[in-house]
Amino acid sequence: MGMTQTSVAGEDLPSVEALKEQVDELRKLVHTLLNVICEEPDGVHSGAAPVPAGASKIGLCM
Repeated sequence: MGMTQTSVAGEDLPSVEALKEQVDELRKLVHTLLNVICEEPDGVHSGAAPVPAGASKIGLCM
């Protein structure tokens, strides 16, 4: 009975590693996408992009 549990745990190890790699890749992709979305129209993160009149100043980056 204990042998079966050990072999099942051993079989799950490669799939766990593959999932960890996928999570890392997706984390990098999300970071890149957020950088692109939050990039100011002038291409710089200086805060120098013009703010439309009447726009809220709650720190939104869109």
